[in-house]
Amino acid sequence: MKYDSVSLVVSDWEYGAATAGTSKGPDTLIEVCSNSQLPYFTYLQKVYVSQNLDDWDVNTIQLPYLKRGVPLLNHMRKLADAIESIRIDNKNIVLLSGDHSNAVGGIAGFCRNIDSQRAGIVWIDAHLDLHSPYTSPSGNVHGMALNTALQTDNLSHKERDIDQRCFSLWNELKSLKNNDCIPASNIVFIGIRSYEEQEVALVLDENIKVIYAHEIHEKGIEWAINEAQNHLQDKIDHLYVSFDVDSLDPEISRGTGTPVENGLQKDQAIKLLTHFYQLPQTEILEITEINPSLDTDNKMCKAVCEIMGAVIG
Repeated sequence: MKYDSVSLVVSDWEYGAATAGTSKGPDTLIEVCSNSQLPYFTYLQKVYVSQNLDDWDVNTIQLPYLKRGVPLLNHMRKLADAIESIRIDNKNIVLLSGDHSNAVGGIAGFCRNIDSQRAGIVWIDAHLDLHSPYTSPSGNVHGMALNTALQTDNLSHKERDIDQRCFSLWNELKSLKNNDCIPASNIVFIGIRSYEEQEVALVLDENIKVIYAHEIHEKGIEWAINEAQNHLQDKIDHLYVSFDVDSLDPEISRGTGTPVENGLQKDQAIKLLTHFYQLPQTEILEITEINPSLDTDNKMCKAVCEIMGAVIG
Protein backbone atom coordinates (compact mmCIF):
# COMPACT_ATOMS: atom_id res chain seq x y z
CA MET A 1 0.00 0.00 0.00
CA LYS A 2 1.27 3.46 -0.83
CA TYR A 3 0.50 6.45 1.38
CA ASP A 4 -0.54 8.72 -1.49
CA SER A 5 -3.10 6.20 -2.73
CA VAL A 6 -4.80 5.34 0.59
CA SER A 7 -8.20 6.48 1.85
CA LEU A 8 -9.47 5.94 5.38
CA VAL A 9 -12.92 4.41 5.86
CA VAL A 10 -14.43 4.54 9.33
CA SER A 11 -17.37 2.25 10.08
CA ASP A 12 -18.70 2.35 13.64
CA TRP A 13 -21.19 -0.53 13.47
CA GLU A 14 -21.04 -2.51 16.74
CA TYR A 15 -24.18 -4.62 16.78
CA GLY A 16 -22.67 -7.74 15.27
CA ALA A 17 -21.14 -8.50 18.67
CA ALA A 18 -22.54 -9.28 22.09
CA THR A 19 -20.76 -6.44 23.91
CA ALA A 20 -21.32 -2.78 23.05
CA GLY A 21 -18.51 -0.25 22.91
CA THR A 22 -16.59 -0.96 19.71
CA SER A 23 -18.38 1.92 17.94
CA LYS A 24 -16.00 4.24 19.82
CA GLY A 25 -12.91 2.26 18.80
CA PRO A 26 -12.11 3.89 15.43
CA ASP A 27 -12.36 7.51 16.56
CA THR A 28 -10.53 6.76 19.81
CA LEU A 29 -7.71 5.16 17.85
CA ILE A 30 -7.47 8.19 15.54
CA GLU A 31 -7.37 10.52 18.55
CA VAL A 32 -4.77 8.50 20.44
CA CYS A 33 -2.55 8.21 17.37
CA SER A 34 -2.78 11.95 16.73
CA ASN A 35 -1.81 12.68 20.33
CA SER A 36 1.08 10.22 20.01
CA GLN A 37 2.67 12.01 17.04
CA LEU A 38 1.32 9.50 14.53
CA PRO A 39 -0.73 11.82 12.30
CA TYR A 40 -1.19 9.18 9.59
CA PHE A 41 -4.91 8.70 10.19
CA THR A 42 -5.45 12.45 10.55
CA TYR A 43 -4.00 13.26 7.13
CA LEU A 44 -5.79 10.59 5.14
CA GLN A 45 -8.95 11.39 3.25
CA LYS A 46 -11.79 10.03 5.40
CA VAL A 47 -15.12 8.48 4.58
CA TYR A 48 -17.47 7.79 7.50
CA VAL A 49 -20.14 5.10 7.30
CA SER A 50 -22.09 5.71 10.48
CA GLN A 51 -24.68 3.64 12.30
CA ASN A 52 -28.17 4.87 11.55
CA LEU A 53 -30.43 3.13 13.99
CA ASP A 54 -33.37 5.52 14.13
CA ASP A 55 -35.73 2.98 12.60
CA TRP A 56 -34.42 -0.07 14.44
CA ASP A 57 -34.60 -1.39 17.96
CA VAL A 58 -31.17 -2.95 18.28
CA ASN A 59 -32.03 -4.17 21.76
CA THR A 60 -34.38 -6.63 20.04
CA ILE A 61 -32.25 -9.31 18.45
CA GLN A 62 -34.96 -10.11 15.83
CA LEU A 63 -33.53 -13.44 14.70
CA PRO A 64 -31.83 -15.72 17.23
CA TYR A 65 -29.24 -17.07 14.78
CA LEU A 66 -28.74 -13.88 12.76
CA LYS A 67 -29.02 -11.21 15.40
CA ARG A 68 -30.04 -7.72 14.24
CA GLY A 69 -29.88 -9.03 10.70
CA VAL A 70 -32.03 -6.32 9.09
CA PRO A 71 -30.13 -3.20 10.30
CA LEU A 72 -26.86 -5.08 9.85
CA LEU A 73 -27.68 -5.75 6.20
CA ASN A 74 -28.57 -2.08 5.72
CA HIS A 75 -25.27 -0.92 7.20
CA MET A 76 -23.13 -3.46 5.34
CA ARG A 77 -24.71 -2.48 2.05
CA LYS A 78 -23.75 1.15 2.69
CA LEU A 79 -20.22 0.13 3.67
CA ALA A 80 -19.76 -2.07 0.60
CA ASP A 81 -21.03 0.71 -1.68
CA ALA A 82 -18.64 3.21 -0.09
CA ILE A 83 -15.64 0.91 -0.50
CA GLU A 84 -16.57 0.08 -4.08
CA SER A 85 -16.85 3.79 -4.90
CA ILE A 86 -13.42 4.57 -3.45
CA ARG A 87 -11.77 1.65 -5.22
CA ILE A 88 -13.06 2.75 -8.61
CA ASP A 89 -10.41 5.48 -8.38
CA ASN A 90 -7.72 2.83 -7.71
CA LYS A 91 -7.47 3.84 -4.08
CA ASN A 92 -6.33 1.45 -1.39
CA ILE A 93 -8.18 1.53 1.92
CA VAL A 94 -7.45 1.43 5.61
CA LEU A 95 -10.72 0.38 7.24
CA LEU A 96 -11.18 1.20 10.92
CA SER A 97 -14.24 -0.67 12.10
CA GLY A 98 -16.28 -1.33 15.21
CA ASP A 99 -16.84 -5.05 15.56
CA HIS A 100 -15.66 -7.67 13.09
CA SER A 101 -19.04 -8.05 11.40
CA ASN A 102 -17.99 -4.94 9.44
CA ALA A 103 -15.83 -7.28 7.38
CA VAL A 104 -19.07 -8.43 5.73
CA GLY A 105 -19.33 -5.04 4.06
CA GLY A 106 -15.59 -4.66 3.73
CA ILE A 107 -15.13 -7.92 1.87
CA ALA A 108 -18.22 -7.26 -0.26
CA GLY A 109 -16.86 -3.93 -1.45
CA PHE A 110 -13.44 -5.50 -1.98
CA CYS A 111 -14.84 -8.27 -4.19
CA ARG A 112 -16.74 -6.01 -6.53
CA ASN A 113 -15.14 -5.18 -9.88
CA ILE A 114 -12.21 -7.58 -9.47
CA ASP A 115 -11.64 -11.22 -10.38
CA SER A 116 -12.51 -12.74 -7.01
CA GLN A 117 -10.85 -16.00 -8.07
CA ARG A 118 -7.59 -14.04 -7.84
CA ALA A 119 -8.46 -12.42 -4.49
CA GLY A 120 -7.24 -13.50 -1.08
CA ILE A 121 -7.82 -12.79 2.60
CA VAL A 122 -5.37 -12.81 5.50
CA TRP A 123 -7.39 -13.02 8.73
CA ILE A 124 -5.28 -12.17 11.81
CA ASP A 125 -7.48 -13.13 14.74
CA ALA A 126 -7.89 -15.29 17.82
CA HIS A 127 -11.03 -16.80 16.24
CA LEU A 128 -11.94 -18.47 12.96
CA ASP A 129 -15.21 -16.52 12.43
CA LEU A 130 -16.41 -19.18 9.99
CA HIS A 131 -19.87 -19.83 11.40
CA SER A 132 -23.15 -19.43 9.56
CA PRO A 133 -26.67 -19.24 10.99
CA TYR A 134 -26.74 -23.02 10.58
CA THR A 135 -23.85 -23.52 13.02
CA SER A 136 -23.42 -20.38 15.14
CA PRO A 137 -23.82 -20.96 18.89
CA SER A 138 -24.53 -17.28 19.52
CA GLY A 139 -26.10 -15.76 16.40
CA ASN A 140 -23.64 -12.85 16.56
CA VAL A 141 -22.52 -11.97 13.06
CA HIS A 142 -18.96 -11.02 13.99
CA GLY A 143 -18.42 -14.79 14.33
CA MET A 144 -19.76 -15.36 10.80
CA ALA A 145 -18.03 -12.57 8.92
CA LEU A 146 -15.54 -14.63 6.95
CA ASN A 147 -18.10 -17.24 5.98
CA THR A 148 -19.82 -14.55 3.89
CA ALA A 149 -16.79 -14.56 1.58
CA LEU A 150 -17.21 -18.26 0.80
CA GLN A 151 -19.53 -20.32 -1.34
CA THR A 152 -20.29 -22.79 1.44
CA ASP A 153 -22.61 -22.42 4.45
CA ASN A 154 -21.10 -25.53 6.08
CA LEU A 155 -24.41 -27.40 5.77
CA SER A 156 -22.74 -30.77 6.16
CA HIS A 157 -22.03 -29.83 9.79
CA LYS A 158 -25.15 -27.82 10.53
CA GLU A 159 -26.64 -27.71 14.01
CA ARG A 160 -30.10 -26.56 12.98
CA ASP A 161 -32.45 -25.56 10.19
CA ILE A 162 -33.31 -21.87 9.84
CA ASP A 163 -36.58 -20.20 8.89
CA GLN A 164 -37.28 -18.47 5.60
CA ARG A 165 -36.64 -14.96 6.91
CA CYS A 166 -33.24 -15.90 8.29
CA PHE A 167 -32.41 -17.77 5.08
CA SER A 168 -33.27 -14.74 2.93
CA LEU A 169 -31.35 -12.26 5.07
CA TRP A 170 -28.28 -14.46 5.23
CA ASN A 171 -28.22 -14.90 1.48
CA GLU A 172 -28.67 -11.17 0.98
CA LEU A 173 -25.64 -10.57 3.20
CA LYS A 174 -23.58 -13.08 1.22
CA SER A 175 -24.70 -11.62 -2.10
CA LEU A 176 -23.52 -8.09 -1.22
CA LYS A 177 -20.24 -9.00 -2.91
CA ASN A 178 -22.27 -9.68 -6.07
CA ASN A 179 -21.86 -13.39 -5.33
CA ASP A 180 -18.19 -13.22 -6.32
CA CYS A 181 -17.01 -15.73 -3.73
CA ILE A 182 -13.37 -16.02 -2.78
CA PRO A 183 -11.85 -19.51 -3.08
CA ALA A 184 -11.32 -21.09 0.31
CA SER A 185 -7.77 -21.95 -0.75
CA ASN A 186 -7.05 -18.20 -1.02
CA ILE A 187 -7.62 -17.61 2.70
CA VAL A 188 -5.01 -17.70 5.46
CA PHE A 189 -5.78 -17.47 9.17
CA ILE A 190 -3.01 -16.31 11.52
CA GLY A 191 -2.97 -16.39 15.33
CA ILE A 192 -5.96 -18.69 15.83
CA ARG A 193 -6.54 -20.21 19.27
CA SER A 194 -10.32 -20.24 19.84
CA TYR A 195 -12.86 -22.08 17.69
CA GLU A 196 -15.80 -24.49 17.59
CA GLU A 197 -15.75 -27.97 16.08
CA GLN A 198 -18.02 -26.99 13.18
CA GLU A 199 -15.48 -24.35 12.12
CA VAL A 200 -12.60 -26.81 12.30
CA ALA A 201 -14.62 -29.26 10.21
CA LEU A 202 -15.10 -26.57 7.56
CA VAL A 203 -11.37 -25.79 7.61
CA LEU A 204 -10.63 -29.46 6.96
CA ASP A 205 -13.34 -29.87 4.33
CA GLU A 206 -12.21 -26.83 2.36
CA ASN A 207 -8.44 -27.18 3.00
CA ILE A 208 -8.25 -23.68 4.45
CA LYS A 209 -4.80 -22.61 5.63
CA VAL A 210 -4.69 -21.98 9.40
CA ILE A 211 -1.59 -20.87 11.29
CA TYR A 212 -2.34 -21.38 14.97
CA ALA A 213 -0.96 -19.19 17.73
CA HIS A 214 0.89 -22.07 19.37
CA GLU A 215 2.70 -22.73 16.08
CA ILE A 216 3.86 -19.13 15.97
CA HIS A 217 5.15 -19.35 19.52
CA GLU A 218 6.96 -22.58 18.73
CA LYS A 219 8.35 -21.74 15.27
CA GLY A 220 8.49 -17.95 15.17
CA ILE A 221 6.65 -15.16 13.39
CA GLU A 222 9.06 -15.25 10.43
CA TRP A 223 8.03 -18.88 9.88
CA ALA A 224 4.36 -17.85 9.95
CA ILE A 225 4.95 -15.07 7.43
CA ASN A 226 6.74 -17.47 5.10
CA GLU A 227 3.96 -20.05 5.47
CA ALA A 228 1.32 -17.49 4.58
CA GLN A 229 3.32 -16.02 1.72
CA ASN A 230 4.12 -19.41 0.21
CA HIS A 231 0.48 -20.46 0.45
CA LEU A 232 -0.80 -17.36 -1.35
CA GLN A 233 2.03 -16.97 -3.82
CA ASP A 234 0.90 -17.14 -7.44
CA LYS A 235 -2.76 -17.42 -6.35
CA ILE A 236 -3.70 -13.79 -5.77
CA ASP A 237 -3.61 -10.34 -7.33
CA HIS A 238 -5.76 -8.64 -4.67
CA LEU A 239 -5.46 -9.01 -0.88
CA TYR A 240 -7.71 -8.06 2.04
CA VAL A 241 -5.89 -8.08 5.39
CA SER A 242 -8.02 -8.03 8.53
CA PHE A 243 -6.35 -7.36 11.89
CA ASP A 244 -8.61 -8.14 14.83
CA VAL A 245 -6.94 -6.74 17.94
CA ASP A 246 -7.98 -9.83 19.92
CA SER A 247 -5.16 -11.53 18.02
CA LEU A 248 -2.93 -9.74 20.54
CA ASP A 249 -2.23 -11.28 23.92
CA PRO A 250 -4.46 -9.93 26.71
CA GLU A 251 -1.37 -8.92 28.69
CA ILE A 252 -1.07 -6.07 26.17
CA SER A 253 -4.65 -4.95 26.76
CA ARG A 254 -8.09 -6.39 27.40
CA GLY A 255 -9.75 -3.59 25.47
CA THR A 256 -11.59 -5.95 23.15
CA GLY A 257 -14.75 -8.00 23.48
CA THR A 258 -13.36 -11.55 23.33
CA PRO A 259 -9.75 -11.66 24.59
CA VAL A 260 -7.99 -15.04 24.48
CA GLU A 261 -4.77 -15.95 26.26
CA ASN A 262 -1.48 -16.78 24.49
CA GLY A 263 -1.88 -14.33 21.65
CA LEU A 264 0.57 -12.33 19.56
CA GLN A 265 3.09 -9.97 21.10
CA LYS A 266 3.50 -6.45 19.74
CA ASP A 267 6.78 -7.23 17.97
CA GLN A 268 5.16 -10.21 16.26
CA ALA A 269 2.21 -8.09 15.13
CA ILE A 270 4.58 -5.42 13.80
CA LYS A 271 6.53 -7.91 11.68
CA LEU A 272 3.34 -9.54 10.42
CA LEU A 273 1.53 -6.33 9.48
CA THR A 274 4.65 -4.71 8.03
CA HIS A 275 5.04 -7.62 5.64
CA PHE A 276 1.46 -7.53 4.40
CA TYR A 277 1.16 -3.74 4.41
CA GLN A 278 4.11 -3.53 2.04
CA LEU A 279 2.81 -6.11 -0.42
CA PRO A 280 1.61 -4.53 -3.68
CA GLN A 281 -1.36 -6.92 -3.68
CA THR A 282 -2.69 -5.54 -0.37
CA GLU A 283 -5.60 -3.25 -1.18
CA ILE A 284 -7.52 -3.15 2.11
CA LEU A 285 -6.18 -3.25 5.65
CA GLU A 286 -8.85 -3.53 8.32
CA ILE A 287 -8.26 -2.81 12.03
CA THR A 288 -11.17 -3.94 14.16
CA GLU A 289 -12.67 -4.86 17.56
CA ILE A 290 -11.08 -2.13 19.72
CA ASN A 291 -13.47 -1.55 22.64
CA PRO A 292 -12.45 1.46 24.76
CA SER A 293 -15.27 0.80 27.23
CA LEU A 294 -13.50 -2.42 28.31
CA ASP A 295 -10.09 -0.78 28.54
CA THR A 296 -8.05 1.23 31.05
CA ASP A 297 -6.23 4.36 29.90
CA ASN A 298 -6.78 3.38 26.24
CA LYS A 299 -4.07 0.71 26.45
CA MET A 300 -5.34 -1.11 23.38
CA CYS A 301 -5.41 2.02 21.24
CA LYS A 302 -1.92 2.92 22.42
CA ALA A 303 -0.66 -0.56 21.55
CA VAL A 304 -2.24 -0.45 18.09
CA CYS A 305 -0.87 3.07 17.59
CA GLU A 306 2.61 1.81 18.46
CA ILE A 307 2.20 -1.12 16.07
CA MET A 308 0.94 1.02 13.21
CA GLY A 309 3.64 3.60 13.78
CA ALA A 310 6.25 0.90 13.28
CA VAL A 311 4.40 -0.58 10.30
CA ILE A 312 4.01 2.71 8.49
CA GLY A 313 7.20 4.36 9.69
